[in-house]
Amino acid sequence: MAILSLIPLGICVPAAFADPVDPDPFGYKDRTSDFVMPLDPGVFGVNAGKPIILSPYGTSRTIECASFHGQSWCRQFDHVGNEHELYQVKIPTGPTEWDYRGVWIYNPF
Repeated sequence: MAILSLIPLGICVPAAFADPVDPDPFGYKDRTSDFVMPLDPGVFGVNAGKPIILSPYGTSRTIECASFHGQSWCRQFDHVGNEHELYQVKIPTGPTEWDYRGVWIYNPF
């Protein structure tokens, strides 16, 4: 009876919707849209918060990243499917170690 008395008041309890469980939460994910190329017009404007990618493919090929305990690593595949590691360089932008802009550099080897 208590449930019926709440319905006229417009009180609804939604069913629980769980997000799908990620089978590999620390694995590589597509992060291409998180990067900007150095010659992009907004690299120091609207995209100033995005890391810069220095790669012969820029953002035209998928950039995948993974992270665990505050450490990140990224990779990009070339035109024939070979994996290439991307190395991060942190450019300081402020007074603390957390104030930086990441520059990710493609390793051709």
